[in-house]
Amino acid sequence: ANPCTKAGHMGKRTKSMQFWTLQQYNNFIPLVKDTTAHIAIQMLFYSGMRFGELLALTLADIDFEACTINIDKSYQHKATGGLISPPKTSNGIRIITMPNAIMLELQEYVNKLYHVAADDRIFLFTKQLIRGTMQRCSTAAEIPFIRIHDLRHSHVSLLIEMGFSPHLIAERIGDTVQMVNSTYGHLYPSKHKEVAEKLNEILVSK
Repeated sequence: ANPCTKAGHMGKRTKSMQFWTLQQYNNFIPLVKDTTAHIAIQMLFYSGMRFGELLALTLADIDFEACTINIDKSYQHKATGGLISPPKTSNGIRIITMPNAIMLELQEYVNKLYHVAADDRIFLFTKQLIRGTMQRCSTAAEIPFIRIHDLRHSHVSLLIEMGFSPHLIAERIGDTVQMVNSTYGHLYPSKHKEVAEKLNEILVSK
Protein backbone atom coordinates (compact mmCIF):
# COMPACT_ATOMS: atom_id res chain seq x y z
CA ALA A 1 0.00 0.00 0.00
CA ASN A 2 1.16 3.52 -0.75
CA PRO A 3 1.96 5.24 2.57
CA CYS A 4 1.30 8.65 0.97
CA THR A 5 -2.29 7.61 0.27
CA LYS A 6 -2.75 6.56 3.89
CA ALA A 7 -1.29 9.85 5.15
CA GLY A 8 -3.82 11.84 3.13
CA HIS A 9 -3.50 15.31 1.62
CA MET A 10 -1.60 18.19 3.14
CA GLY A 11 -3.34 21.57 3.12
CA LYS A 12 -6.73 22.46 1.69
CA ARG A 13 -8.07 20.83 -1.43
CA THR A 14 -9.98 23.25 -3.64
CA LYS A 15 -12.08 22.83 -6.77
CA SER A 16 -11.10 24.66 -9.92
CA MET A 17 -12.88 27.95 -10.41
CA GLN A 18 -14.91 28.44 -13.56
CA PHE A 19 -16.97 31.39 -14.69
CA TRP A 20 -18.76 32.89 -17.66
CA THR A 21 -17.67 36.14 -19.22
CA LEU A 22 -20.34 38.78 -19.78
CA GLN A 23 -20.41 37.89 -23.49
CA GLN A 24 -20.94 34.22 -22.72
CA TYR A 25 -23.68 35.06 -20.25
CA ASN A 26 -25.40 37.36 -22.76
CA ASN A 27 -25.37 34.51 -25.28
CA PHE A 28 -26.86 32.16 -22.68
CA ILE A 29 -29.60 34.09 -20.86
CA PRO A 30 -31.95 34.76 -23.83
CA LEU A 31 -32.26 30.99 -24.24
CA VAL A 32 -33.70 30.59 -20.73
CA LYS A 33 -37.44 30.63 -21.37
CA ASP A 34 -38.70 29.44 -17.97
CA THR A 35 -39.71 32.59 -16.08
CA THR A 36 -38.68 31.31 -12.65
CA ALA A 37 -35.30 29.99 -13.81
CA HIS A 38 -34.66 33.20 -15.77
CA ILE A 39 -35.07 35.59 -12.82
CA ALA A 40 -33.24 33.24 -10.45
CA ILE A 41 -30.19 33.04 -12.72
CA GLN A 42 -30.31 36.79 -13.34
CA MET A 43 -30.32 37.36 -9.58
CA LEU A 44 -27.38 35.02 -9.03
CA PHE A 45 -25.29 36.48 -11.86
CA TYR A 46 -25.91 40.14 -11.04
CA SER A 47 -25.77 39.92 -7.23
CA GLY A 48 -23.12 37.29 -6.49
CA MET A 49 -25.29 35.86 -3.70
CA ARG A 50 -25.07 32.19 -2.78
CA PHE A 51 -27.82 29.82 -3.95
CA GLY A 52 -28.99 29.18 -0.37
CA GLU A 53 -29.24 32.94 0.20
CA LEU A 54 -31.41 33.23 -2.91
CA LEU A 55 -33.74 30.46 -1.76
CA ALA A 56 -34.12 32.09 1.67
CA LEU A 57 -35.33 35.43 0.29
CA THR A 58 -38.75 36.58 1.45
CA LEU A 59 -40.87 39.40 0.12
CA ALA A 60 -39.86 41.48 3.15
CA ASP A 61 -36.19 41.25 2.11
CA ILE A 62 -36.84 43.16 -1.10
CA ASP A 63 -37.07 46.94 -1.39
CA PHE A 64 -38.21 47.70 -4.91
CA GLU A 65 -38.00 51.47 -4.45
CA ALA A 66 -34.40 51.45 -3.24
CA CYS A 67 -33.47 48.51 -5.52
CA THR A 68 -31.94 46.63 -2.61
CA ILE A 69 -32.07 43.07 -1.30
CA ASN A 70 -31.47 42.17 2.34
CA ILE A 71 -29.38 39.05 2.97
CA ASP A 72 -29.54 37.70 6.51
CA LYS A 73 -30.30 33.98 6.16
CA SER A 74 -29.75 30.89 4.03
CA TYR A 75 -32.00 27.99 3.07
CA GLN A 76 -31.05 24.34 2.62
CA HIS A 77 -33.09 21.38 1.48
CA LYS A 78 -32.89 18.51 3.98
CA ALA A 79 -34.44 15.05 4.01
CA THR A 80 -36.58 16.17 6.93
CA GLY A 81 -37.57 19.43 5.25
CA GLY A 82 -36.17 22.91 4.67
CA LEU A 83 -33.68 24.47 7.07
CA ILE A 84 -33.25 28.22 7.54
CA SER A 85 -29.92 29.25 9.05
CA PRO A 86 -27.72 32.35 9.32
CA PRO A 87 -25.45 33.16 6.34
CA LYS A 88 -22.34 31.06 5.79
CA THR A 89 -20.01 33.68 7.28
CA SER A 90 -20.31 36.55 9.75
CA ASN A 91 -19.81 38.93 6.83
CA GLY A 92 -22.78 37.37 5.07
CA ILE A 93 -25.37 39.72 6.58
CA ARG A 94 -25.54 42.57 4.09
CA ILE A 95 -27.70 44.63 1.76
CA ILE A 96 -27.07 44.31 -1.97
CA THR A 97 -27.97 47.13 -4.34
CA MET A 98 -29.26 45.69 -7.60
CA PRO A 99 -29.55 47.01 -11.18
CA ASN A 100 -32.95 48.56 -11.94
CA ALA A 101 -33.57 46.19 -14.84
CA ILE A 102 -33.17 43.12 -12.63
CA MET A 103 -35.47 44.57 -9.98
CA LEU A 104 -38.14 45.25 -12.62
CA GLU A 105 -37.94 41.63 -13.74
CA LEU A 106 -38.14 40.51 -10.10
CA GLN A 107 -41.19 42.73 -9.57
CA GLU A 108 -42.95 41.09 -12.53
CA TYR A 109 -42.14 37.66 -11.11
CA VAL A 110 -43.41 38.56 -7.62
CA ASN A 111 -46.62 40.05 -9.03
CA LYS A 112 -47.50 36.64 -10.47
CA LEU A 113 -47.14 34.84 -7.13
CA TYR A 114 -50.42 33.85 -5.51
CA HIS A 115 -51.18 35.60 -2.18
CA VAL A 116 -47.53 35.88 -1.13
CA ALA A 117 -47.08 37.32 2.38
CA ALA A 118 -44.18 39.45 3.59
CA ASP A 119 -42.47 36.56 5.37
CA ASP A 120 -43.08 34.00 2.61
CA ARG A 121 -40.17 32.67 0.58
CA ILE A 122 -40.49 33.70 -3.05
CA PHE A 123 -38.29 31.00 -4.64
CA LEU A 124 -39.63 27.51 -3.95
CA PHE A 125 -37.67 25.36 -6.41
CA THR A 126 -34.69 23.01 -5.98
CA LYS A 127 -31.23 23.10 -7.53
CA GLN A 128 -32.33 20.72 -10.27
CA LEU A 129 -34.43 23.38 -12.02
CA ILE A 130 -31.48 25.77 -12.26
CA ARG A 131 -28.85 23.11 -12.95
CA GLY A 132 -30.93 21.47 -15.68
CA THR A 133 -31.67 24.84 -17.27
CA MET A 134 -27.99 25.79 -17.24
CA GLN A 135 -27.02 22.46 -18.81
CA ARG A 136 -29.52 22.72 -21.64
CA CYS A 137 -29.05 26.40 -22.42
CA SER A 138 -25.26 26.42 -22.16
CA THR A 139 -25.18 23.59 -24.70
CA ALA A 140 -27.54 25.54 -26.97
CA ALA A 141 -25.40 28.69 -26.55
CA GLU A 142 -22.23 26.67 -27.27
CA ILE A 143 -20.52 27.79 -24.08
CA PRO A 144 -19.00 25.62 -21.30
CA PHE A 145 -21.37 24.32 -18.65
CA ILE A 146 -20.60 25.69 -15.17
CA ARG A 147 -21.96 24.97 -11.69
CA ILE A 148 -24.59 27.13 -10.03
CA HIS A 149 -21.97 28.42 -7.59
CA ASP A 150 -19.84 29.49 -10.54
CA LEU A 151 -22.41 32.20 -11.25
CA ARG A 152 -21.06 33.80 -8.07
CA HIS A 153 -17.55 33.53 -9.51
CA SER A 154 -18.86 35.03 -12.75
CA HIS A 155 -20.23 38.03 -10.84
CA VAL A 156 -16.92 38.65 -9.09
CA SER A 157 -14.89 38.30 -12.28
CA LEU A 158 -17.20 40.82 -13.95
CA LEU A 159 -16.72 43.31 -11.11
CA ILE A 160 -12.94 42.85 -11.30
CA GLU A 161 -13.01 43.49 -15.05
CA MET A 162 -15.03 46.65 -14.36
CA GLY A 163 -12.27 47.87 -12.04
CA PHE A 164 -13.90 47.56 -8.61
CA SER A 165 -11.71 47.08 -5.54
CA PRO A 166 -11.41 43.87 -3.49
CA HIS A 167 -12.88 45.73 -0.49
CA LEU A 168 -16.07 46.69 -2.33
CA ILE A 169 -16.41 43.23 -3.89
CA ALA A 170 -15.97 41.57 -0.48
CA GLU A 171 -18.75 43.70 0.99
CA ARG A 172 -21.07 42.89 -1.91
CA ILE A 173 -20.63 39.12 -1.83
CA GLY A 174 -20.48 38.88 1.97
CA ASP A 175 -16.92 37.66 2.34
CA THR A 176 -13.53 38.97 3.43
CA VAL A 177 -10.99 40.97 1.45
CA GLN A 178 -8.47 38.22 2.17
CA MET A 179 -10.76 35.64 0.58
CA VAL A 180 -11.32 37.83 -2.48
CA ASN A 181 -7.58 38.32 -2.92
CA SER A 182 -6.72 34.65 -2.40
CA THR A 183 -9.52 33.30 -4.61
CA TYR A 184 -9.69 35.92 -7.34
CA GLY A 185 -6.33 37.70 -7.11
CA HIS A 186 -5.06 36.12 -10.32
CA LEU A 187 -7.88 37.83 -12.22
CA TYR A 188 -6.71 41.31 -11.32
CA PRO A 189 -4.51 42.93 -14.00
CA SER A 190 -0.85 43.09 -13.09
CA LYS A 191 0.34 46.51 -11.93
CA HIS A 192 4.04 45.68 -12.02
CA LYS A 193 4.60 47.29 -15.43
CA GLU A 194 2.78 50.42 -14.24
CA VAL A 195 5.04 50.55 -11.15
CA ALA A 196 8.15 50.28 -13.32
CA GLU A 197 6.91 53.04 -15.62
CA LYS A 198 6.23 55.38 -12.67
CA LEU A 199 9.67 54.69 -11.23
CA ASN A 200 11.21 55.34 -14.64
CA GLU A 201 9.45 58.73 -14.76
CA ILE A 202 11.14 59.64 -11.48
CA LEU A 203 14.55 58.66 -12.82
CA VAL A 204 14.07 60.56 -16.09
CA SER A 205 12.94 63.71 -14.30
CA LYS A 206 16.15 63.99 -12.29
